[in-house]
Amino acid sequence: MRVNLRSSAQLSPFVKRVIFVAVVFAIFAGLNPAFANYASILSIIQGIAFVGIASVFLVLLITAGEFDISIGATAALSALTPAILVTKQGYNIPTALLITLGVGASVGLLNGLIVIYGKVPSFIATIAMLFMCKSFATYISEGKGISDFPDLYDGFKQTLFGQYFSILVFIAFIFVGEFILNRTNFGKVIAAVGSNPEAARTAGINANRVKLILFVATGCGAALAGFLSLVHFNSAWFTLGSGWELLAIAGLVIGGTSLFGGRGTVIGLFLGLLLMQVVASGMVASRIDPWWQTVITGVIVLVSLSVDMKRKKVKTDAT
Repeated sequence: MRVNLRSSAQLSPFVKRVIFVAVVFAIFAGLNPAFANYASILSIIQGIAFVGIASVFLVLLITAGEFDISIGATAALSALTPAILVTKQGYNIPTALLITLGVGASVGLLNGLIVIYGKVPSFIATIAMLFMCKSFATYISEGKGISDFPDLYDGFKQTLFGQYFSILVFIAFIFVGEFILNRTNFGKVIAAVGSNPEAARTAGINANRVKLILFVATGCGAALAGFLSLVHFNSAWFTLGSGWELLAIAGLVIGGTSLFGGRGTVIGLFLGLLLMQVVASGMVASRIDPWWQTVITGVIVLVSLSVDMKRKKVKTDAT
């Protein structure tokens, strides 16, 4: 027994999270065997693809010690922009995509400038940006959805690649984000800025430039998520992205990213989002009152935050 306990204690946080997600999935599969079929698994992953794409660079930003609460609103504005440009202004798809990424980059740049040079806390600044982007998205769409976007990908979607294109992009983003954080000097710089900004500046790191780059990257990620949502559903609504910021923060906290900066994990974000989607889909498949979904998610987030706080306290005491 001692050996088993010791072995369990030596498991990495990543492995423990994988086991936990697998156990939760197995429970729901036991309640409803159809939950474990191929189509159901793909549906679960598809359910987190868009918010996941919008959140990958958010992990890097939070690791650097800043927040962006406006990713959902940025995605909505970025989905409506190409829809309007193509359907009402006659723009082609590639041009509309470039403009869409420009919208996301501009929102991210504005967020960064307000936070860095305006000295406004990022949590407050990006909440304000959330309201502005939502209002602008509602205004340009006249409060209506746009569903007559030309389905140029009709034949493309019939292929395996096209049908799950957003999932493939999400997986690619996970690898890119994890590679940046753990395999590049820039990733080390991001962690240094989030851990101790003053020490990073003393070491010659331009913390403001790093944060500005990450704000812009986060805006571009949200914009791409909005555009892919438009392509996938062949429609765009000003309500797109509502609640994404909360899902993203809950997912990355559950996955092991510290809200205090200095430690982030993109693969952990995937596991956190996956866990919440498994719970949500599993409850539907098992005919459990969906009200409990938010309760369970809240408990998981609270436990994850408590562990993060305890880990931070131990680290502080050790230093």
